[in-house]
Amino acid sequence: MAAVALLIALLPGASDADVLAAAEAAFRAGLQARDNTAEARNHFREAGGLYEELRRRGYRDAALYRNEGNAYLLAGDLPRALLAYRRGLRGAPNDRLLRANLAYAREQVAYPEPGAFARPPVDHWPPWLSRPAPALLLASSALLYALAWLALTRWWMTREGRLLTAGLVLLLVAAGPAGLLVVEAHRERAAELHPLVVVAADGVPLRKGNGMAYPPRYDTRLNRGVEGRLLFARGDWLQIELAGGETGWVPRRQVLVDEP
Repeated sequence: MAAVALLIALLPGASDADVLAAAEAAFRAGLQARDNTAEARNHFREAGGLYEELRRRGYRDAALYRNEGNAYLLAGDLPRALLAYRRGLRGAPNDRLLRANLAYAREQVAYPEPGAFARPPVDHWPPWLSRPAPALLLASSALLYALAWLALTRWWMTREGRLLTAGLVLLLVAAGPAGLLVVEAHRERAAELHPLVVVAADGVPLRKGNGMAYPPRYDTRLNRGVEGRLLFARGDWLQIELAGGETGWVPRRQVLVDEP
């Protein structure tokens, strides 16, 4: 039934509503088939593919990425689940469900032990503090700078010490959101230049060059779900960098790349 819904939804004339309805039907079918693992996973995999089709059509809301990630996770496709959650958090960094689901998915990854090799990047932002939107940072910084220069102008005219103090303090405070805005812009630029990569197979070595003839750079191999960044592509090989700075080459077929 879900396979039929998938074929119907992907027909050229299928509307977005048709695809969404088919995705939800496939997800429900997976839940109903929970006593048959293989059948349930097939349904969840179809649901994930349909949610991904909606993403390709331009939908980018957090709920879509959550649903896509959840479907792939229940289908046993950990790499695609991680990719969906990471995509969702890029657009909705304060979504707590996405963060919780990402954390749970990462717990399923067989990271090398011991040490930090191949571990995911550490987010130093306090989990209880919402990330301000870039527009809010820009507006806050502009307002504080305007108030600072207003106070300094009045001080120049009146020579009142409190106005000088207020102006300098406002300038310092305005540097806060301005700095966060610069950091956010740098992060976004880095994400564009070096897209997210998720390893899609177990036992993948980071090689010293773009070919099987090159030896592994490290003794430890990567498993499904390890995250990195794309540095360079050469034919069917990709050079990636892990969160700890380790670099190496992997076959393109063994990873997922966060592409449009």
